[in-house]
Amino acid sequence: AHRQVHMRTDKEPFKDKRVRQAIALLVDRRALVEGLLDTKSDYGNDSPFAPLYRSTAEVEQRQRDVAKAKELLRAAGKEDGFSVQLNTWQGFEMPDLAQLIQQNLREAGIRIDLKITDSTTYYGKAVFGESPWLDSTMGITEYGHRGVPNVLLGAPLTSKGTWNSAHFKNDRYDSLVDDYVGAVDLHSQRRYAKQIQELLLDEVPIMFLYFYYFLSGAKDYISGVETNAMGHTDVSRAGFV
Repeated sequence: AHRQVHMRTDKEPFKDKRVRQAIALLVDRRALVEGLLDTKSDYGNDSPFAPLYRSTAEVEQRQRDVAKAKELLRAAGKEDGFSVQLNTWQGFEMPDLAQLIQQNLREAGIRIDLKITDSTTYYGKAVFGESPWLDSTMGITEYGHRGVPNVLLGAPLTSKGTWNSAHFKNDRYDSLVDDYVGAVDLHSQRRYAKQIQELLLDEVPIMFLYFYYFLSGAKDYISGVETNAMGHTDVSRAGFV
């Protein structure tokens, strides 16, 4: 599973992709994975393509680079930083993640005002115009695992996506997602995945910072129970040890 940190591409201060790139470079992913999640996580690289998906292509992992981030902010005319509100809700590790993002961005003069509510307030009516989730300039939303990345590529990121909190509209992206979903072999999927991953690394409408591991347990006298991160449990081969 993962968290999505969206930035409204149609509103200041995030209309310029250089600002979004700078934000992504300021967040210390190593501290998140090794500290916040105690290494029980893979690194995210700002796309839905988690390492576990067979179709995920190899692209360079984004690393923290404060100097480069400041350079991008200067080029975008925001060398003095800015203030923005970050919305999320009181669940899981999200309030801690919000505070860590706040601390990281402070190094470049970016002032984050945290608004942490309950989930009902955050999601509202879950439609555009009536939901802090979909309307906020910046926000953190929890997402569950999917067996394939198709839903995560579509609903939060395509131009007409029903969960497009970043209000991201990119014709090339939409076309690449259609090509990826329509591909019938792994080689073609990886070819389109690479282009999607590179496009999202450049545009950064959403930060995908980590994909944390799914853990489950069973009594030590039970064997053959299979579970997955979508909450499915297969007990067809279960038995007593």
